[in-house]
Amino acid sequence: MTSTTAGVLLLVGSGVFFVGAAFGVPLVFIESRPDERLRMLEERLLAWRLAQPFYALGPLIAAAGVGVLAGASTGSSRVALAIACAALGVGALSWSWSTFLRGTHHREFAAGTLPGWPFAVYVWLTLVGLMSLGVGLLLADLPAWVGWLTLGADVVFAAVYLRFGDIPPFVFYLLLVPVGIALL
Repeated sequence: MTSTTAGVLLLVGSGVFFVGAAFGVPLVFIESRPDERLRMLEERLLAWRLAQPFYALGPLIAAAGVGVLAGASTGSSRVALAIACAALGVGALSWSWSTFLRGTHHREFAAGTLPGWPFAVYVWLTLVGLMSLGVGLLLADLPAWVGWLTLGADVVFAAVYLRFGDIPPFVFYLLLVPVGIALL
């Protein structure tokens, strides 16, 4: 039952994130020209600002799902999952600060002048959290594929972030969808 709750929370967290991504001016992230980014945001400023809480809340809910799974686990699995929960939770808090800044300072976001550290902290802690989640899933009494999928995806995500210095956060929540389904 508790792994079901964890799975539901992972799916709900991912879904909440995707709701924000769907209506929060998603094309702004692939636009490289600051003036065009600003135009896009100002044309849909209310949608942009309303989307930010969804972007922030989804990762917090997903981290809570990992916490529920940690609470239901034992031994080494519990330790790894607790580390995953802590890393994902603190990363989500940093991400929440980033979404607050970009929602309240859209011009600076468009110009690329917002501080980069909240996003970098979020990405690195999410990568650590996913690695620990993968280990915890392998140590738990769950199908091995879900742990290996999580670890493999995490390695790819880290390589992409190291190579390009950026990564679209939605990839983290795409990964958590099959993890959540496997826990149901």
